[in-house]
Amino acid sequence: MLQKNEKIREMNFSAFKKRYGFRPQIDADEDKIYRMDIAQNGEPILFILGAAPGGRDLRMNSEYDPMYEAERWAEKFEFKNRRTTVLLLGFGAGYHLEALQKKIRPDTHFYIYEPQEDLFSFICAYIDITSLIDDRRIHLFVNDEQRGLYVNEAMMDIVTYNSETEGISTPFYASNAGFDESCEALAGIMCGQKNYQKKRGRISLKCRLYAWTHMRNAAILPAMREALPKDIPAVIVSAGPSLNKNVDDLKELKGRALIMCSDRALNVLNEHGIEPDVVLSAEPGKDPAFLNYPVAKHIPLLCSMQANSEAQKMFEGRCIYFHALHYEETLFGKKIEADLGGVDLGGNVSGACFVACEKLGIKTIILIGQDMAYLDGKHHADNSDSGGDDARNLTTIELPGINGGVVQSCGMWREFRDFFERRIKLNPELRVIDATEGGALIRGSEVMTLKAVSDELVAKGNTYNDAEELGEFLCKLPRAQSEEEYSEMCEKLNSWCDDLDMIVRNCEEIVTICNQLLKVSKYQDIRDNKNKKKLIRLDKLRAEIYSTTANALLEEYWVEDIYSIPDYTFMIRNNEEAIPVFENAISYYSHLPEDCGSLKEAILEAISENDR
Repeated sequence: MLQKNEKIREMNFSAFKKRYGFRPQIDADEDKIYRMDIAQNGEPILFILGAAPGGRDLRMNSEYDPMYEAERWAEKFEFKNRRTTVLLLGFGAGYHLEALQKKIRPDTHFYIYEPQEDLFSFICAYIDITSLIDDRRIHLFVNDEQRGLYVNEAMMDIVTYNSETEGISTPFYASNAGFDESCEALAGIMCGQKNYQKKRGRISLKCRLYAWTHMRNAAILPAMREALPKDIPAVIVSAGPSLNKNVDDLKELKGRALIMCSDRALNVLNEHGIEPDVVLSAEPGKDPAFLNYPVAKHIPLLCSMQANSEAQKMFEGRCIYFHALHYEETLFGKKIEADLGGVDLGGNVSGACFVACEKLGIKTIILIGQDMAYLDGKHHADNSDSGGDDARNLTTIELPGINGGVVQSCGMWREFRDFFERRIKLNPELRVIDATEGGALIRGSEVMTLKAVSDELVAKGNTYNDAEELGEFLCKLPRAQSEEEYSEMCEKLNSWCDDLDMIVRNCEEIVTICNQLLKVSKYQDIRDNKNKKKLIRLDKLRAEIYSTTANALLEEYWVEDIYSIPDYTFMIRNNEEAIPVFENAISYYSHLPEDCGSLKEAILEAISENDR
């Protein structure tokens, strides 16, 4: 039997704490659960005591050659020659992870969901895994707090690089509900991203172009944050079917909290004569008719940069913009407080409201109408069927209910629920009160009735301005851009058009070189040194493209098939790898000039329309 070595464990734990900020917990009874032995080739073997049929110990690795066995196992997986994000259930003794690393391209990232923290700690006492802990391509999730962030961390990698994604289970690991739910959530996010780019990517950018060229008569979220009282709570009013139950209790909160209404819920507040302090809209395809109600005539629209441009026009002079990304920082500077790594709005307006509250520095968020479930067959509080098909086309599922038992929901709403739970875990300092009084349970929230929330805030005695004036006050925030800054921004937009022209020229040469190298890959050897000059030239041409903001706009909004975009790094270590790389590049760069032309046209049109 292999003997435990606390010096090895300390070395592993020190490396783990340096990277992840904590030391894994050791189970005092670990030796009653696990043991380690030695294979014939001298490598450690992990056993789970009493886990095999008949009460025998379950051997997790080959008794002859654990690494060879793991490599044979890895051979069964086929991966496309694209950057890949691997979701792996189980660290085990690390052999299977290392085998996958050897098989897949070197820019692959691994997200390891280890359901047993005590097992990981046990392994650390026998095997030096510091190289795996320190490897920035490997991301370990070994305790409850880490696993709660698994979807969010993996999602950012998948969305940033448009990578292929594979879910894999290490041998002998039992099915794990948490891992399965994470994979399902990430699959939904990937599908949504692909569909979004194809159906709404271009209209989203056109809406951003409208926002960019109208900043002289608008405000931005940082100015709103400065204007709000520092301790003000916020009520996010969503359009779930239970909203009709307690909407009148909202009247007691006027002047005691910031009432932030989602666009879809505005008509319900209008029917009850309740004027919110701000209404929020974030979707380029959302019908602006949802905002056309008397209670919105004197309040601002807190809107994503890519909210429907017609909605932006409806609130001309009363828009407060948020959801700024890296290209907005290029145009407007640090004051825009751009999310340089992107931001997850949860795929729905209520999620955008939640993120906006976080950015406003609000510490108490109260949710109402956030059902994420059917109520007597209804999907929203109003009588409109808009959005109904989105839910009806999905399989009905059951979710834990806020009042106990289960409620009828669907996969899309489950993803919305998962978003709120992720945000709560990411921001433990937030107090999130779910006063929906119906629908799905949001784990991590505090469940109260809206009347109880109202009584609590009334008892505190805090009031914030006159109840009828907060919305009008927010309409008078400082403007985001001066005339001089507008002229400077237009110069930058015109320079992006020049960059699009450069991309067109580079594409022509890239296609020529790729055709030549494709023939080499088919009939000669791509590794021959005589090809080096062309490969270097190819890298230079592509690097010039990647260095531009214009290319970011193309890839993130304008190219309709995001999975046609070539990887940043061409993996061409042999002919077999090179052929599909060059074929994909020829196809993509042959069509990209057309996309460049239409994007340039959209940018110039936005500038000219605003200057008329």
